[in-house]
Amino acid sequence: YDAFARGAGAAPVLFYCGNEGAVELFYNNSGAMFSLASRLGARLLFAEHRYYGRSLPFGAASFTPTNLSLLSIEQALADYAALLVALPNELGCHSARRSGSGRTLCDVVLFGGSYGGMLAAWHRVRFPQLTLGAVASGAPVDFYPGEGIQRAFAAAVNATYATYGRAGCASMLGAALASAETATEGQLAMAGVRPCAPMGADAPSRYAFYARGAIASLAMLDYPYATEFVGVLPANPVQRACVDLMAGTGGLLPKLHAAVLHFVNATGTLRCIDLQAELVGVDRHLRPRRGVDYREVAGDLGVRSWNYQACTELPLEPITSDGLGFYPEQSGKQLAELETNCAKRFSVRPRPGWMGLAFGLGADYRHHSNILFIENEKDPWHVGTASVPAVTGIGGTVRRHLARGGAHHQDLRFASPLDAQGVLEARRLVESTVRGWLQGGGES
Repeated sequence: YDAFARGAGAAPVLFYCGNEGAVELFYNNSGAMFSLASRLGARLLFAEHRYYGRSLPFGAASFTPTNLSLLSIEQALADYAALLVALPNELGCHSARRSGSGRTLCDVVLFGGSYGGMLAAWHRVRFPQLTLGAVASGAPVDFYPGEGIQRAFAAAVNATYATYGRAGCASMLGAALASAETATEGQLAMAGVRPCAPMGADAPSRYAFYARGAIASLAMLDYPYATEFVGVLPANPVQRACVDLMAGTGGLLPKLHAAVLHFVNATGTLRCIDLQAELVGVDRHLRPRRGVDYREVAGDLGVRSWNYQACTELPLEPITSDGLGFYPEQSGKQLAELETNCAKRFSVRPRPGWMGLAFGLGADYRHHSNILFIENEKDPWHVGTASVPAVTGIGGTVRRHLARGGAHHQDLRFASPLDAQGVLEARRLVESTVRGWLQGGGES
């Protein structure tokens, strides 16, 4: 999008690193980038991630285990690097600076939210010579097994319900989830749980995991206005879930399930819940149907592609809750089940230590430069950058900022009169930092 570009070839480029879905989804939910581009006289470029949206290298056959082997974070980062190198010829942009090889580059600042934010930060780790900096919002770059991060994540979910729900809601939620863990098949059925396949002995643990994914995602997406970003949600969905959980008389399980359904079945079209899909089990998502263009089927969040990535690189981030939620496994038993399912579905096994080795942990960002991590208080995934110091990096140019009252990369969304003051402050920090990078220094 170049309507805001000033100075022809000298206009900077705000480059969004595409996530686990069709790039249009993020283009339409990153309005703050458009507002910033209008003030900077910048171009906007949104790049789609391989194996998502319409970027399917083998068409409808892209999702076979053999063909999925070309889906990796390293490959996606290399795609973006190749695109950045091609921009001077493609867009006619240029910068006064040159790479070490004398190659002409454009003045590019990377952006991304969630997984896209992780990619933006990791691009600065691998290819710092190609860009001026990266704004990584809601980007859990240090979220791996063996760190106790699952406990921190669960505590962050609870804190959102305690702070932004109703009085007593967080404790009621804890009791309801504990009840789900020990429920019988009959009790789940009495609570209105309608699975797509017959429930087995593991139904309580599967349903509890499904419910935790939905509840955590409501916290993550607790925007002060109605959205259709990930499912259809009302304004302040945490408060809405608390209404269900705190409603009058009745058992804990029916109340919990009512809250879950407000997340996974807001449209009323979900006839059953797919418990067998949990932990990368067999699912019904993104399967091309006869007479339907496979590219349209792949137009939402890419469940199958993402689960492959959970099986190879990000084992604590599998899709849950009928393709709408995310939740980290809480036990060694669940991690073992994930590994077994990965071997069955994709003929691969997780590499739990690889990402920390390849891209570093939070403390390792002291070796890098020009990265701004923006986290939002309501979003439990903010614990994934808690290990990044508030100011670190070469010359203090890596920073982490927590926006009070914000939900998942809310700072990237179009401004709203309902935005919390903390979100407004985060956007101001982003603008001043980007201006500083464009002027050749740190934050202006």
